[in-house]
Order: sequence, then C-alpha cells, then structure tokens
Amino acid sequence: MELDKKIVREMMIDFLRLMNKFNKLSKQTFDFGTGDVLYPAEVHVIDEIGKKSGVTVTGLCKLFGVTKGAVSQIAGKLSRKGYVTKLRNENDGKEIILSLTPKGKKAFDAHIKLHDAIDEDFARTLGDIPPKQVQQFTDILKRIENHVDVYISLKE
Repeated sequence: MELDKKIVREMMIDFLRLMNKFNKLSKQTFDFGTGDVLYPAEVHVIDEIGKKSGVTVTGLCKLFGVTKGAVSQIAGKLSRKGYVTKLRNENDGKEIILSLTPKGKKAFDAHIKLHDAIDEDFARTLGDIPPKQVQQFTDILKRIENHVDVYISLKE
C-alpha cells in the first residue's frame, strides 16, 4: 500500500518544524553547576565521554553522525575550558582518547540528573501510547534517517 503524497508532505512539514525546534534548542546554553555555560553539543560530548571509558574522537563522530573536525573542535574547546583531557592513543598515534576532568565529571553528573528528569517527563507525556506504537515510531525514524543518509551521500 502506497502512502498518499499529501500525508507524506504533511508529515515532512511536521518533521521539519520539529527539527527547527531542536535546532533552536541546540543554540541555548546551560550551566551544569560549573559556572560556565555549555551548548547542548558540548554537554552531549561530555555525556558520551563520561559514559564510555576510553572514547575516541573517531568514535564520537560515528556516534553523532558528524565530521571528525566537528568533534575535534568541540573537544578542543572543552579541553581549553577544563572539562576534558586529550591523550594520544599509544597504539595509534593519530587517534585521540578523551576523558573527563573533575570539572567535566561535575557537568556530566548534572547532565545525567537533568536528563533523568526530562526523560521522566517525556515518558509521562507519551505514557498513554502503547509501547508497540512507540517502537513503530522509532522504527519509522530510523527509516527516515537512513533515507536522509542516501541524500547526504549524493552530495559528498
């Protein structure tokens, strides 16, 4: 069964509106108890470093779907601000291993606490939706992401 083009168009408009809201949110800064303000991209790098011991710049760019240069730029900024230490991998001199400083750990802990509250609120918002429907929605998002990846690869 083929979807009606009008429905697809409405869905794409809704999706673009949501992406624009996420873009707006991504430009807002937050203080995670360190006295500095951090952008969501910065604190999400801190979050992944805090979750995974020995995470590398390459690992983060694969996870976030961004370039090595983008992650390197954020990691450098976080290093200068005192949140992250960078160490060359002894086995692969090109690879940079990232770890949190005590200041970075403080921001990481505060971010986890914030996300716990946000996730709880989000779960309440979606609480009346059957888990099967939520899983279907997640599957649809992944399918859309894969489709967008095709268009991205055409431009590269």
